[in-house]
Order: sequence, then structure tokens, then C-alpha cells
Amino acid sequence: MARARDTGRRFDLRVERITDADAGAVRALLVELTLEEQERYDHPRQSRAQVEAGTHAPGPTFPGENHLYVARERAGGEPLGVCWVVLFDPGTGLEGEVAELYVAPSARSHGVATALLDEAMALFRLRNVTFASVWTRDDNPAALAAYRAAGFVPTEQTVLTWLPLEGRGMPSSARSRAERVENPGER
Repeated sequence: MARARDTGRRFDLRVERITDADAGAVRALLVELTLEEQERYDHPRQSRAQVEAGTHAPGPTFPGENHLYVARERAGGEPLGVCWVVLFDPGTGLEGEVAELYVAPSARSHGVATALLDEAMALFRLRNVTFASVWTRDDNPAALAAYRAAGFVPTEQTVLTWLPLEGRGMPSSARSRAERVENPGER
């Protein structure tokens, strides 16, 4: 049972995987979510018609692409750095992520990261990516500077991560429940 915050009324809940019959109602919920959330962030607003045109109920899978760029000092030279970019559309528009960016220690501070990120950003613009992200550590000032120079800014959102490790979000009892959900016929 879950409690509704606004009324205190209890709901008799059943959580199920989406079916084709749910697609319209789920799409409507996602449109409302987008309209509500866009008011909280500093980015271009979309009209209801724009949001509706770009929103569909996600299916069980979605398309994705890997784009890997390598920087060399000259044609045919050894790679000095790599940038791995991922594009995907979970149902809310094409999104992108700079999944990995690495520059060999001997090539750092020579514009390699900037050149690689320029390619990533050109891809995002060419493909009309609606949202792009990158993950890095606060104790990596060179990476933070490169990402900020490319146009990335700290988000207004809090990012929480989960790892399937005991003591970090998955107690052993949850692991057995997850196994039951994924393999309902097995015991």
C-alpha cells in the first residue's frame, strides 16, 4: 500500500509492466511530467504542442548508438586520446552522453581534450540532441575545465547513483526479490 501525500487516502496498488493498452495514458503522464519539470530549470521552454509532438510511451527497448573519436598528432599516428559518445532516445527525444574522455598523460595540456569535445558537441548539434550529460569527479579540475569550455554546466538536479552492492543500496533481501521479479517461474 502507498499513501497519497495530498489526501492521506490509501491506494491498493499493483505495479505492473506497461502494456500496449497503457501507451496513451502513459504518454499523457510523460507529457504532464515534462511540462511541470521544465518550469524548474533554466533551459528553453516548449509549448504543450511541442512536448506532445516529441513524446511517446517508451517501449521495452530503445535505439542507441556509440560514436568513438580518436585524436592523433598526425594521420596514421598513435592515438593520443579517445572520446566515447553515446546517443539514445528513451522516448523523450534524442539524448547524448560523453561516456568517456581520456587523454594520454604525455598529450595533456595540448588541446587534445578540447578537440575531442569539439567533435562530440558537433555531433550533438548535428543530430539535434535535446539533452546531453557528462560525469566526472570534483577533484579533476582539468576535466571540469574542458567540459565547461565545451558548454556543460553543473545541473540544477541532484544526481543519485545506485550500485548493486550490499551496503550500497542493495540489501541481500532485495537481491532475492529482484531475482524473483526477473525469473518469476524459478524458485
